[in-house]
Amino acid sequence: MQIILVDDHHLFGQSLYSLLIQMKEVEQINVFQRGAEVLAFLETNKVDVVISDLQMPEMNGIELTAKIHEQFSDVRVLILTIDDEPYKIRQAISAGASGYLLKDTDKAELEEAIRKLHQGLPYYSEKVLKIITTREKDKSLIIKELAQLSAREIDVLKLVAQEYSTNEIADLLFVSVNTVESHRKSLMKKLDVKNVVGLIKFAMRHKLAE
Repeated sequence: MQIILVDDHHLFGQSLYSLLIQMKEVEQINVFQRGAEVLAFLETNKVDVVISDLQMPEMNGIELTAKIHEQFSDVRVLILTIDDEPYKIRQAISAGASGYLLKDTDKAELEEAIRKLHQGLPYYSEKVLKIITTREKDKSLIIKELAQLSAREIDVLKLVAQEYSTNEIADLLFVSVNTVESHRKSLMKKLDVKNVVGLIKFAMRHKLAE
């Protein structure tokens, strides 16, 4: 089995490598810190499973998953993250993720998830399944409203609500000022608000400003 690990925290990536290389099915593991590096590698190498974090600079895990799903449909993506927000889980699945685990999982479950994905089967931990079947049931309206937004738009919305300036948001997300402005305009259009105050109110209503 050929595996890719992608996480912008170098120490975590190396620790995960040391853990998974012991699996008897694993032939090779390549570790990257950027989504663009993963896509470039996939152009010329056969890979079975990509294990990706969600929060990464330049290209987050949902964006990477969508590109892999579109360009390399035989590659399975397992999201491994600390992010247990229902809308993030929903977006990852919609983007094409075959599995979703939280980073507090144990070695046995991680190995089981990898094996399932390699067999072409999905795998979502019991904790993740509980989140999307209980929290989403209680917050169906919130999910419906948030589902229309991209992961990057939600990132921008959160930072706007925390009163970061356009330049500061651009620096934090590793994008250009023009990109931030584009996301802001898109948010206003999708959420049918006229200004930043409207965005902040929406974020507060949906508990994104915390």
